[in-house]
Amino acid sequence: MSEPRERILSTIRQALSRNGRLPHPGCPPVVPAPRYRTSLPDDPVERFLLMHQRVHGTFAAVDTLSAVPRAVHDHLAALSAPLKVLISPDSEISCLDWEGLETEFRAARREDQSSVTMAFAGIAETGTLVMHSSAQSPINHHFLPANNVAILKQSRLIDSLENLWPLIGEHPRTINLITGPSKTADIEQTIVYGAHGPRTLHVILVRDDAATPADAD
Repeated sequence: MSEPRERILSTIRQALSRNGRLPHPGCPPVVPAPRYRTSLPDDPVERFLLMHQRVHGTFAAVDTLSAVPRAVHDHLAALSAPLKVLISPDSEISCLDWEGLETEFRAARREDQSSVTMAFAGIAETGTLVMHSSAQSPINHHFLPANNVAILKQSRLIDSLENLWPLIGEHPRTINLITGPSKTADIEQTIVYGAHGPRTLHVILVRDDAATPADAD
C-alpha cells in the first residue's frame, strides 16, 4: 500500500474512533436487526391484499368462479367504464355466464377499455400477480386495456417469489410479475398512472379454502 493512501486511511480511522464509530480491535461489528414500521399479517390472503392495496390496487372477494361476472360488472360500473370486456380464452372463465356484459375473446388492441384475465399465481409477500403466456393467457391482455381485472384463486397464493419456480414446472415463453397498476414518476417526480399499461388493476379473489395451497404443490 502506498504511503499517501495509508495516511488517508489512518486519518479516517482516527476520525471514526473519535466519533465512536469504530469498534474495539478484535471485536466483531454489531449489525442491528432490521426493523419494520408495521408488521405484516400472518395469513397469506390478508398479506397479499394488504400489499396489493399499498401499490394502489383494488380487490373484491367471491366464493365461487360463477360469482366473478357479477363482480366484474360491479367494478366496471363503479369506474363508470363501458360494460364491455375482453376476456382471456381460458376455459375456466370463458364458459361463465357473462350476461349483462358485452364480451369478446380475441387478442387485445390499444383501444380496448377493460380486460379480464386469470392469474397463474399470487405472491403474498409483495402483492404481486404472476401471469404466464399461453394460448389461454395472451400477454397483451395484461398491458393494453386501460382497466385490467385479474382473477386469482386463493389456492394459488404463495408466500414468496422463491416458491414460484417449482410451481411453474415447464417454463412458458414469458412470465410477467405484475405489482399494482402501471405508474411512473419520470416527469417532474409526479406519479402518473397508466403510462406503460393499465391505469387500474382490480383483483377478484376466489375463495377456495378446501383446495390445496399452492405452496404444497
